[in-house]
Amino acid sequence: MNIKVVSPSWFCMWVERAIKMLDEVVDKHKNNIYCVHEIVHNPNVVNYFKSKWVVFVDNFENIEDKKNAILCFSAHWVNKFTLQKVAKTFKKVVNLECPLVTKVYNEAKMFVEKWKTIFYIWKKGHQEAEQVIEFIKDLWWKVYVFLKEEEIPQIPKDTEIAVINQTTLNYNYVVSMIKKIKKIYPNTESIWNSDICKATFDRQSALKNVLNSIDALIVIWWKNSSNTKELVKIWENANKKVFFIQHFSEIKNLDFSWIKNIAITAGASTPTDEVYKCANLIKSQHNLENKTWF
Repeated sequence: MNIKVVSPSWFCMWVERAIKMLDEVVDKHKNNIYCVHEIVHNPNVVNYFKSKWVVFVDNFENIEDKKNAILCFSAHWVNKFTLQKVAKTFKKVVNLECPLVTKVYNEAKMFVEKWKTIFYIWKKGHQEAEQVIEFIKDLWWKVYVFLKEEEIPQIPKDTEIAVINQTTLNYNYVVSMIKKIKKIYPNTESIWNSDICKATFDRQSALKNVLNSIDALIVIWWKNSSNTKELVKIWENANKKVFFIQHFSEIKNLDFSWIKNIAITAGASTPTDEVYKCANLIKSQHNLENKTWF
Protein backbone atom coordinates (compact mmCIF):
# COMPACT_ATOMS: atom_id res chain seq x y z
CA MET A 1 0.00 0.00 0.00
CA ASN A 2 1.16 3.52 -0.84
CA ILE A 3 0.26 6.63 1.13
CA LYS A 4 -0.03 10.17 -0.19
CA VAL A 5 -0.47 13.26 1.95
CA VAL A 6 -2.41 15.70 -0.22
CA SER A 7 -0.80 19.12 -0.12
CA PRO A 8 -2.02 21.41 1.37
CA SER A 9 -3.76 19.50 4.19
CA TRP A 10 -2.97 21.54 7.29
CA PHE A 11 -3.25 24.97 8.88
CA CYS A 12 -3.82 27.81 6.46
CA MET A 13 -1.88 31.02 7.16
CA TRP A 14 -4.88 32.80 8.69
CA VAL A 15 -5.60 29.95 11.10
CA GLU A 16 -1.94 30.07 12.14
CA ARG A 17 -2.31 33.82 12.62
CA ALA A 18 -5.40 33.44 14.83
CA ILE A 19 -3.68 30.82 17.00
CA LYS A 20 -0.55 32.96 17.34
CA MET A 21 -2.65 35.99 18.33
CA LEU A 22 -4.54 34.04 21.01
CA ASP A 23 -1.26 32.61 22.31
CA GLU A 24 0.03 36.17 22.68
CA VAL A 25 -3.10 37.16 24.58
CA VAL A 26 -2.65 34.20 26.95
CA ASP A 27 1.03 35.02 27.53
CA LYS A 28 0.23 38.64 28.33
CA HIS A 29 -2.96 38.37 30.39
CA LYS A 30 -2.78 34.82 31.86
CA ASN A 31 -6.44 34.60 33.01
CA ASN A 32 -9.98 35.95 32.56
CA ILE A 33 -9.69 35.21 28.84
CA TYR A 34 -12.81 34.26 26.90
CA CYS A 35 -13.19 33.24 23.27
CA VAL A 36 -16.55 33.42 21.50
CA HIS A 37 -17.12 30.06 19.78
CA GLU A 38 -14.26 27.77 18.75
CA ILE A 39 -11.19 29.79 17.73
CA VAL A 40 -11.00 27.45 14.71
CA HIS A 41 -12.94 24.30 13.92
CA ASN A 42 -10.54 21.80 15.45
CA PRO A 43 -10.94 20.10 18.85
CA ASN A 44 -7.18 19.71 19.38
CA VAL A 45 -6.63 23.45 19.03
CA VAL A 46 -9.59 24.21 21.28
CA ASN A 47 -8.35 21.77 23.94
CA TYR A 48 -4.87 23.28 23.75
CA PHE A 49 -6.26 26.68 24.72
CA LYS A 50 -8.57 25.19 27.34
CA SER A 51 -5.42 23.81 28.98
CA LYS A 52 -4.21 27.41 29.16
CA TRP A 53 -7.44 28.41 30.93
CA VAL A 54 -9.11 30.07 27.95
CA VAL A 55 -12.90 29.79 28.39
CA PHE A 56 -14.94 29.22 25.24
CA VAL A 57 -18.45 30.67 25.28
CA ASP A 58 -21.35 30.89 22.85
CA ASN A 59 -22.94 33.89 24.56
CA PHE A 60 -20.56 36.59 25.81
CA GLU A 61 -23.46 38.44 27.46
CA ASN A 62 -23.41 35.81 30.21
CA ILE A 63 -19.84 36.63 31.23
CA GLU A 64 -20.16 38.12 34.72
CA ASP A 65 -17.01 40.20 35.32
CA LYS A 66 -16.85 41.98 31.96
CA LYS A 67 -14.73 44.87 33.20
CA ASN A 68 -11.86 42.51 33.98
CA ALA A 69 -12.37 40.08 31.10
CA ILE A 70 -10.46 39.76 27.83
CA LEU A 71 -12.90 38.86 25.05
CA CYS A 72 -11.64 37.26 21.83
CA PHE A 73 -13.67 36.59 18.71
CA SER A 74 -12.87 33.50 16.64
CA ALA A 75 -11.26 33.39 13.20
CA HIS A 76 -14.76 33.18 11.69
CA TRP A 77 -15.31 36.79 12.71
CA VAL A 78 -18.20 38.80 14.06
CA ASN A 79 -19.83 41.87 12.61
CA LYS A 80 -18.34 45.25 13.45
CA PHE A 81 -21.49 46.54 15.15
CA THR A 82 -21.07 43.84 17.78
CA LEU A 83 -17.39 44.73 18.13
CA GLN A 84 -18.26 48.35 18.75
CA LYS A 85 -20.78 47.34 21.39
CA VAL A 86 -18.55 45.01 23.40
CA ALA A 87 -15.52 47.33 23.26
CA LYS A 88 -17.34 49.56 25.76
CA THR A 89 -18.01 46.83 28.31
CA PHE A 90 -14.95 44.54 28.34
CA LYS A 91 -11.43 45.22 29.56
CA LYS A 92 -10.05 44.31 26.14
CA VAL A 93 -11.49 42.94 22.91
CA VAL A 94 -9.33 40.98 20.47
CA ASN A 95 -10.53 40.18 16.96
CA LEU A 96 -8.97 37.01 15.49
CA GLU A 97 -10.77 37.48 12.20
CA CYS A 98 -9.65 35.91 8.94
CA PRO A 99 -9.01 38.79 6.48
CA LEU A 100 -10.66 36.79 3.69
CA VAL A 101 -13.88 36.78 5.69
CA THR A 102 -13.47 40.48 6.43
CA LYS A 103 -13.31 40.97 2.67
CA VAL A 104 -16.88 39.64 2.36
CA TYR A 105 -18.11 42.14 4.96
CA ASN A 106 -16.43 44.95 3.04
CA GLU A 107 -18.04 43.78 -0.19
CA ALA A 108 -21.46 43.63 1.46
CA LYS A 109 -21.08 47.20 2.73
CA MET A 110 -19.93 48.38 -0.70
CA PHE A 111 -22.90 46.76 -2.43
CA VAL A 112 -25.33 48.24 0.09
CA GLU A 113 -23.87 51.67 -0.61
CA LYS A 114 -24.40 51.02 -4.34
CA TRP A 115 -28.06 50.14 -3.64
CA LYS A 116 -27.64 46.59 -4.92
CA THR A 117 -30.02 43.82 -3.93
CA ILE A 118 -27.83 41.25 -2.19
CA PHE A 119 -27.94 37.52 -2.84
CA TYR A 120 -25.91 35.49 -0.34
CA ILE A 121 -25.02 31.84 -0.99
CA TRP A 122 -24.53 30.10 2.35
CA LYS A 123 -24.78 27.05 4.58
CA LYS A 124 -27.42 27.59 7.21
CA GLY A 125 -26.10 27.54 10.74
CA HIS A 126 -22.44 28.27 10.02
CA GLN A 127 -20.99 31.00 12.23
CA GLU A 128 -19.37 32.95 9.41
CA ALA A 129 -22.55 33.01 7.34
CA GLU A 130 -24.81 33.90 10.27
CA GLN A 131 -22.62 36.87 11.18
CA VAL A 132 -22.44 38.20 7.59
CA ILE A 133 -26.22 38.09 7.35
CA GLU A 134 -26.57 39.82 10.71
CA PHE A 135 -24.15 42.52 9.54
CA ILE A 136 -26.16 43.22 6.39
CA LYS A 137 -29.40 43.39 8.37
CA ASP A 138 -27.73 45.79 10.82
CA LEU A 139 -27.17 48.04 7.82
CA TRP A 140 -30.96 48.02 7.46
CA TRP A 141 -30.70 46.21 4.15
CA LYS A 142 -32.50 43.27 2.62
CA VAL A 143 -30.49 40.11 1.93
CA TYR A 144 -31.75 36.99 0.16
CA VAL A 145 -30.06 33.81 1.45
CA PHE A 146 -30.02 30.42 -0.27
CA LEU A 147 -27.84 27.49 -1.29
CA LYS A 148 -29.64 25.57 -4.04
CA GLU A 149 -30.64 26.57 -7.54
CA GLU A 150 -34.33 26.06 -6.85
CA GLU A 151 -34.03 28.52 -3.96
CA ILE A 152 -32.87 31.43 -6.12
CA PRO A 153 -35.31 34.28 -5.34
CA GLN A 154 -37.91 35.24 -7.91
CA ILE A 155 -37.87 39.02 -8.16
CA PRO A 156 -38.08 41.47 -11.13
CA LYS A 157 -35.59 40.45 -13.83
CA ASP A 158 -34.14 43.95 -14.20
CA THR A 159 -33.15 44.18 -10.51
CA GLU A 160 -29.54 45.18 -9.91
CA ILE A 161 -28.09 42.32 -7.88
CA ALA A 162 -24.80 41.65 -6.10
CA VAL A 163 -23.79 38.09 -5.22
CA ILE A 164 -21.57 37.22 -2.27
CA ASN A 165 -21.00 33.85 -0.63
CA GLN A 166 -19.68 31.98 2.36
CA THR A 167 -15.94 31.49 1.92
CA THR A 168 -15.78 27.73 2.61
CA LEU A 169 -18.19 26.26 0.06
CA ASN A 170 -17.34 24.20 -3.02
CA TYR A 171 -15.66 26.53 -5.52
CA ASN A 172 -17.07 24.96 -8.69
CA TYR A 173 -20.56 24.83 -7.20
CA VAL A 174 -20.54 28.52 -6.25
CA VAL A 175 -19.18 29.58 -9.64
CA SER A 176 -21.93 27.58 -11.38
CA MET A 177 -24.56 29.15 -9.12
CA ILE A 178 -23.34 32.67 -9.91
CA LYS A 179 -23.53 31.88 -13.63
CA LYS A 180 -27.12 30.68 -13.21
CA ILE A 181 -28.03 33.82 -11.28
CA LYS A 182 -26.48 36.03 -13.96
CA LYS A 183 -28.45 34.19 -16.61
CA ILE A 184 -31.71 34.94 -14.79
CA TYR A 185 -30.71 38.45 -13.72
CA PRO A 186 -28.47 40.15 -16.35
CA ASN A 187 -27.70 43.08 -14.01
CA THR A 188 -25.76 40.94 -11.56
CA GLU A 189 -22.37 41.82 -10.11
CA SER A 190 -19.90 39.65 -8.19
CA ILE A 191 -16.30 40.03 -7.08
CA TRP A 192 -14.04 37.90 -9.26
CA ASN A 193 -15.45 34.39 -9.71
CA SER A 194 -16.58 34.00 -6.10
CA ASP A 195 -15.66 34.71 -2.47
CA ILE A 196 -14.24 31.22 -1.88
CA CYS A 197 -11.07 31.64 0.17
CA LYS A 198 -7.70 30.53 -1.21
CA ALA A 199 -7.20 27.87 1.46
CA THR A 200 -10.51 26.23 0.54
CA PHE A 201 -9.86 26.49 -3.21
CA ASP A 202 -6.31 25.08 -2.94
CA ARG A 203 -7.44 22.07 -0.92
CA GLN A 204 -10.27 21.27 -3.29
CA SER A 205 -8.00 21.58 -6.34
CA ALA A 206 -5.28 19.40 -4.79
CA LEU A 207 -7.79 16.69 -3.93
CA LYS A 208 -9.27 16.64 -7.43
CA ASN A 209 -5.77 16.14 -8.84
CA VAL A 210 -5.36 12.78 -7.07
CA LEU A 211 -8.82 11.37 -7.72
CA ASN A 212 -7.71 9.04 -10.51
CA SER A 213 -4.69 7.61 -8.69
CA ILE A 214 -6.17 6.83 -5.25
CA ASP A 215 -8.44 4.00 -4.09
CA ALA A 216 -9.55 5.56 -0.79
CA LEU A 217 -9.23 8.71 1.25
CA ILE A 218 -8.73 9.52 4.92
CA VAL A 219 -10.25 12.84 5.97
CA ILE A 220 -9.14 14.33 9.28
CA TRP A 221 -12.19 16.40 9.99
CA TRP A 222 -14.34 18.07 12.61
CA LYS A 223 -18.13 18.22 12.46
CA ASN A 224 -18.18 22.05 12.44
CA SER A 225 -15.64 22.48 9.64
CA SER A 226 -17.39 23.54 6.45
CA ASN A 227 -14.29 23.48 4.24
CA THR A 228 -13.51 19.91 5.34
CA LYS A 229 -17.05 18.74 4.61
CA GLU A 230 -16.66 20.05 1.07
CA LEU A 231 -13.56 17.86 0.62
CA VAL A 232 -15.64 14.88 1.66
CA LYS A 233 -18.32 15.71 -0.91
CA ILE A 234 -15.75 15.90 -3.72
CA TRP A 235 -14.56 12.38 -2.91
CA GLU A 236 -18.02 10.95 -2.43
CA ASN A 237 -19.12 12.36 -5.79
CA ALA A 238 -16.28 10.37 -7.33
CA ASN A 239 -17.70 7.19 -5.74
CA LYS A 240 -14.60 6.55 -3.69
CA LYS A 241 -14.26 5.12 -0.18
CA VAL A 242 -13.82 7.75 2.54
CA PHE A 243 -12.64 7.17 6.11
CA PHE A 244 -13.52 9.93 8.60
CA ILE A 245 -11.32 10.43 11.64
CA GLN A 246 -11.04 13.19 14.22
CA HIS A 247 -7.77 11.97 15.75
CA PHE A 248 -4.86 10.08 14.22
CA SER A 249 -5.18 7.25 16.77
CA GLU A 250 -8.47 6.18 15.15
CA ILE A 251 -6.37 4.70 12.32
CA LYS A 252 -5.87 1.61 14.48
CA ASN A 253 -9.52 0.64 14.04
CA LEU A 254 -9.64 0.84 10.24
CA ASP A 255 -9.19 -1.95 7.68
CA PHE A 256 -6.87 -1.00 4.81
CA SER A 257 -6.12 -4.57 3.70
CA TRP A 258 -7.81 -4.12 0.32
CA ILE A 259 -6.29 -0.72 -0.51
CA LYS A 260 -3.35 -0.21 -2.85
CA ASN A 261 -3.15 3.61 -2.83
CA ILE A 262 -4.59 5.80 -0.08
CA ALA A 263 -4.50 9.57 0.41
CA ILE A 264 -4.79 11.71 3.52
CA THR A 265 -6.34 15.16 3.51
CA ALA A 266 -7.61 17.63 6.09
CA GLY A 267 -9.19 21.04 6.34
CA ALA A 268 -7.56 24.41 6.94
CA SER A 269 -7.90 24.08 10.73
CA THR A 270 -6.00 20.81 11.12
CA PRO A 271 -2.51 20.93 12.69
CA THR A 272 0.32 19.75 10.44
CA ASP A 273 1.58 17.22 12.99
CA GLU A 274 -1.85 15.56 13.15
CA VAL A 275 -1.68 14.84 9.40
CA TYR A 276 1.78 13.31 9.57
CA LYS A 277 1.06 11.37 12.75
CA CYS A 278 -1.75 9.75 10.79
CA ALA A 279 0.56 8.86 7.89
CA ASN A 280 3.33 7.57 10.17
CA LEU A 281 0.92 5.37 12.14
CA ILE A 282 -0.24 3.72 8.90
CA LYS A 283 3.39 3.19 7.89
CA SER A 284 4.33 1.57 11.17
CA GLN A 285 1.25 -0.68 11.27
CA HIS A 286 1.72 -1.95 7.71
CA ASN A 287 5.53 -2.00 7.49
CA LEU A 288 5.55 0.57 4.72
CA GLU A 289 8.79 2.42 5.49
CA ASN A 290 10.26 1.75 2.06
CA LYS A 291 7.05 1.87 0.04
CA THR A 292 5.38 5.09 1.10
CA TRP A 293 5.30 8.11 -1.22
CA PHE A 294 4.41 11.68 -0.34
